[in-house]
Amino acid sequence: MSLAQQNVVVLAYPRYQELDFWYPVLRGREEGATVHIVAAGPEGCESILGYPVVPDTASSDVDPAGVGLIVVPGVAAGEGPAASAEQIALVSAVHAAGGLVAAVGNGAEVVGAALPGASDRIVRAAGTDDLATFFGAVRAALAAPA
Repeated sequence: MSLAQQNVVVLAYPRYQELDFWYPVLRGREEGATVHIVAAGPEGCESILGYPVVPDTASSDVDPAGVGLIVVPGVAAGEGPAASAEQIALVSAVHAAGGLVAAVGNGAEVVGAALPGASDRIVRAAGTDDLATFFGAVRAALAAPA
């Protein structure tokens, strides 16, 4: 199953890892998904290298039941993602509504905070080098019966 017709949320927070964030955004758009960027704050944030991202949706404006996939990118190695309480709650709400949760690298820390002990409907990539195969796993998980 492709990401076509899916509503996808990609989280952004300070010092996001560029490929961990932009690869899912661009891949989702390429495959026909509606991609929403939800940042830790309304002002957006900058990547490890200083590239800005401006959110197009606030956490409070997302209907978790309408989200098929939420992507939680990593940040610089050795740092922890500075996800907001609203972003963590959104991960939990999307998962509870039946959506797939996908974490890249240390973005798994956010998933662990939102879904302690959960393992169903969660796909993980160890890091940036795994993004291509990661999307194969995401597609397979989206195609699997609920």
